[in-house]
Amino acid sequence: MLSKVLNHYKRLEVQNEIVKAAQGKEAVGSFGGKGYGKRPDVLVYPNDVLEQVKNGVTSFHVSEETWANPQRISLNMKRNEYDDLRTGWDLVLDIDCPYWEFAKITTYLFIQALVEHGISAVTLKFSGNKGFHIGVPFEAFPSKVHDTPTKNMFPEGPRKIAAYLLDHISRKHVSVDSDSVTFAGRFKYTLKELEEKTGKSNDELVQAYCENCGKAGMEEATQRIHFLCTQCGSSIDGLVNEKYKTCSKCNVLMERTVSDNKKSCCTKPNIVKKFNPLSIVEVDTVLIAPRHLFRAPYSYHEKSGLVSVPIPIDALMDFEKEQAHPDKAEIGGHEFLKREGIVAGQAKKLLVEAFDFVARKEQRKVELEDMDDMRRSDIKREFQEVQTAIPEQFFPPCVQIMSKGMTDGKKRAVFVMNNFLSSCGWEYDDIEGWFKRWNEKNPEPLRDQYFLGQIRYAKQHKKKILPPNCDNQAYYKGFQVCKPDGLCQYVKNPANYAIKKARFAQKQEMKGKKSVENKEFKEKMDKKEEQKVEQKAETGSDAGSGVVTPD
Repeated sequence: MLSKVLNHYKRLEVQNEIVKAAQGKEAVGSFGGKGYGKRPDVLVYPNDVLEQVKNGVTSFHVSEETWANPQRISLNMKRNEYDDLRTGWDLVLDIDCPYWEFAKITTYLFIQALVEHGISAVTLKFSGNKGFHIGVPFEAFPSKVHDTPTKNMFPEGPRKIAAYLLDHISRKHVSVDSDSVTFAGRFKYTLKELEEKTGKSNDELVQAYCENCGKAGMEEATQRIHFLCTQCGSSIDGLVNEKYKTCSKCNVLMERTVSDNKKSCCTKPNIVKKFNPLSIVEVDTVLIAPRHLFRAPYSYHEKSGLVSVPIPIDALMDFEKEQAHPDKAEIGGHEFLKREGIVAGQAKKLLVEAFDFVARKEQRKVELEDMDDMRRSDIKREFQEVQTAIPEQFFPPCVQIMSKGMTDGKKRAVFVMNNFLSSCGWEYDDIEGWFKRWNEKNPEPLRDQYFLGQIRYAKQHKKKILPPNCDNQAYYKGFQVCKPDGLCQYVKNPANYAIKKARFAQKQEMKGKKSVENKEFKEKMDKKEEQKVEQKAETGSDAGSGVVTPD
């Protein structure tokens, strides 16, 4: 292997391509796949490649992030220091699949999804072993999104894009029939064929889920007990251990029936079947971390003995691994992450929709967990909707403390405060302003996209729900902001606290106004009486009767 590696890297065109790919990035050598060299490190000159190979390096890996000076990177740096040093990041989707046929199909679907989002700057290369790398250079992204520099959206930007694209592909480009799965409308396999090719079971390949709540469509089988009155026709569900039930209207025993049923995921399930792409493919970008590395173009792969060679997108389905043999690989024919001639901002739609998708998913998850808590505790959350925004002076102690900024639990606090403020009658523009002011108080601020996505989701659905109840251990006590006052013992929810306190203040204000009005009226009447007395004394007449009294 060492002989093959040395012969490959001796080629000047290979050295030039690797150095070109490493510009502005960390470039780290791997020793036989058994470990990396020192970090941070860079490649500046073509001869740097050959010198490292002579010292035992067999492959080269570069960072997805670009830096003003990679050698200034330190493990002791804080998040804001990384952001200051970072100049951008490239989107690199690492499609890793042990089934070569499906590795190409999955890569094809990802590329199609990117193109559908208006991105033309998509490039491709063979990873060197089991899959492909799909690249979109940073130049295709906007410089800012909602006043936040895009360069600072790492690693959450690529993570959320990968999660969003997986969902988009499984919903838009993979259809599941009773006994077959069709990819992109052109690659069709029966479930039996998929099971044979992948060794996966039917339940692993295809999952039933509820479109309403996102949970698995049906849970464990249960016995359903049902009571029916044969006289009036009324019916009611019963407990498993109930043998008899009397009709409340007719005062007769009801007829008991038992049926095997499966428990629904929610009250109104809409069960659909969806192919699970993660059953046959891994997308490493989902697990991406800061300073993440990927194999450089034309770098050797120790396990396969092949080269990570860039290829044209339209040649994907015809590409075979033999074309990546070091002696056969075409060097310099195609560029991975090509940066010239890129239309800036073409990937904005993808980035915004990815952040919105994850925000909706996270909010929906918390809503469902909260609804589960409600059902278990039998707490009704219906309340009279507030028509006028409640001022902050009436907020409960926990919210007052959170409003000053938080060190931990900020993401959960976004969910709490979004629902709290909307329940208190705040308009969404005012909620957005509150979050921006609050975020500036946090020692380590969140990305604006995190709370803006949740606000947009709530605004689009025009759905107001109460924040989690006071006894929910995951929130206020978990934040260590639960400092109850005298009113807290009479409410179960922070929004109810604000509503009660605001209404009490309003009543007191009305009482005060009424008291003032009564006082003014009494003073006015007293003044009239005084005037009558004075008039009577002066004229010697009864002002009230109009009769003249003789001397």
